[in-house]
Amino acid sequence: MHLDLATLSLLGALQALLLAPLLLVATRAYTGRARTSLRIWGTVLVLQSLGWLLAALRGQISDWWSIVLANGVLIISYAETARALRLLLGVPQRRAWLAAIGLAAWLGIAWFGIVQPDYRTRVCIGAALVGCYLGMLLWPLRHALRPGGSAAQRVMLLVLAGAAVAWFLRLHELGTAAQAGLLQATPGNVVNMIYGTLEPVFASIGFLLMYNETAQAELRRLARTDPLTGTLNRLALDEEGRRLFGQDDALAAVMLDADHFKAINDRFGHAVGDRVLASLARGIAALLRPGDVLGRAGGEEFLVLLPRSDLAGAMALAESLRIHVTMMSLELDGQVQPISVSIGVAVRASGDRDVAALVRRADRALYEAKRAGRNRVVAADAPVA
Repeated sequence: MHLDLATLSLLGALQALLLAPLLLVATRAYTGRARTSLRIWGTVLVLQSLGWLLAALRGQISDWWSIVLANGVLIISYAETARALRLLLGVPQRRAWLAAIGLAAWLGIAWFGIVQPDYRTRVCIGAALVGCYLGMLLWPLRHALRPGGSAAQRVMLLVLAGAAVAWFLRLHELGTAAQAGLLQATPGNVVNMIYGTLEPVFASIGFLLMYNETAQAELRRLARTDPLTGTLNRLALDEEGRRLFGQDDALAAVMLDADHFKAINDRFGHAVGDRVLASLARGIAALLRPGDVLGRAGGEEFLVLLPRSDLAGAMALAESLRIHVTMMSLELDGQVQPISVSIGVAVRASGDRDVAALVRRADRALYEAKRAGRNRVVAADAPVA
C-alpha cells in the first residue's frame, strides 16, 4: 500500500489546528499555572499545524519556506512543549536553554538546507534537538517510574518514548538506505510521519491527565489544610491521629493554647489576631521533628502529635515550645506584644481506647495549665486501665 506522506502531513496539520481551540475552550475554567501551561499548549498545536503544513508543501514552494521556516516553526513548538510541561510539573522552565538549543539547531538546519544542502545532516541535527528537549522533559518525569508514581506522567513518558523511537528509526534508516527526502515513503519516514501526526493528540491526552492529577492532589491538600495557618485542619488531624494510634508505637499528644488571645483580638482586631496565629504556627513548626504532626484544633488551639515519644521527651519539647513562643514578642500595629502559650501533654496509655481519648487527656491538662496561671506545661495523669 502506498502512503502519501504529504497528505499525512496535511492531516496532521488539520488535526492539530482543530484540537487547539477545542482544548482551550474546554479548559477555560482552569486557573493558575495550569491555565498558563494550557495556553502555551494551544500555541504549540497551532505552531505544529503551520509547521506540518509547510512541510507538506515541500517541492511545491521555496525551500526557504518548506525547510527553513517549517523547521523554525516546529522547533519553537518543541521548545514551547517542553516549557509547558515543565511549568505544569512545577520545575524551572529553562527558557534560556530551550531558546539556545533551538536557535543552534535552526541555524544548522538552515545552513544544510539552503547553503550546503545535506538531508542526512539536517536529520541528525533534528534528532539531536529532539534528544535535548526529550532529556529536559524526561528528567522531571523520572519519578513516575518509581512504585506508586504518577500514572498520568507515565502516560506522558510513553508518548515521549514513542517520539524517541520514531526518530531513532529515521536515524537508523539514514545509515542503511540511500538518501531520501522527508516526503519519500521509506519505512523510517512513514513511521515518523504517522507518529508525528498522532503525537499532538496523544500528548494532549497525557497533558490533560497530568493536569487532572495535579488538580486532584491540590484539592486533597486544600481539604486537609487550615487556610489561615497552613497547618493540618481538624479533619486531617483526626486522620493522622488514627493512623499513628494504629501503629502500636509510643505516641504523645501536645495541646497548645495562646494565652489571652481574646484580648489581642479585642485590642488589635481579628486581622492582627490572624497574623498572630499564623506566626505562632510557624514558630511551633520550626521546632518539630520530621514525622511530627501539627494542626489547628480550633480557635487558637494547636495540636501536635509526636510519634515514638515518651513523656520525658514530650515534656521537653513542650517546654522548648513554651520558651520559644515567649521569645517571639510580635510587633502589632507598632507595639511590641508579648505572647505565651499554655500546654497540656499526654502520652498513650493502656487505658486509651483511641486517639480521641489521648487528645482529651492532653486537652484537660491544657486547662489545668490555664487554671494554674498560664504560660506553663502540665502533664496529664494516666487513665485507669
